Amino acid sequence: MFDLFFDKMYNDCVEKTRIQRLTPVALAFIGDAVHTLYVREYLATASDGVVGTLHTAASRLVNAKCQAAVMDELLSSNILTPDEEEVARRAKNAHLHSRAKAASLTDYHKATALEAVIGYVHVSGDEEREKTLLRLCLKIGTGLNANG
Repeated sequence: MFDLFFDKMYNDCVEKTRIQRLTPVALAFIGDAVHTLYVREYLATASDGVVGTLHTAASRLVNAKCQAAVMDELLSSNILTPDEEEVARRAKNAHLHSRAKAASLTDYHKATALEAVIGYVHVSGDEEREKTLLRLCLKIGTGLNANG
């Protein structure tokens, strides 16, 4: 019994260390893919739109300006855990080698923070938390697009 407990504790510790070693930019890289896939799956199953229409709808939700606004809302609502807030802070302050063509630098950094949080939660394996965050992102994003 002790061996099973120790193995789980050890594996959890090793896994957390591995996740913490990922750079914020690497987490954002993963989070961008996870967020985009979630939005695309949602749109594809919620409508019978053609590919061009689906792409346009997805682009409204997965862009730096919208993601920055979603990040602002998540932070102002105190929805993120302390670990997620730390990942967001590190990602927002990370030195980025690229920049979105149609977004301000501030929005781009906030969007990177959101993507890093999503990547962090995904890599951590907490599927319930991942679903919760992605649903919130979609809800906030669609609300922003409906209002403006």
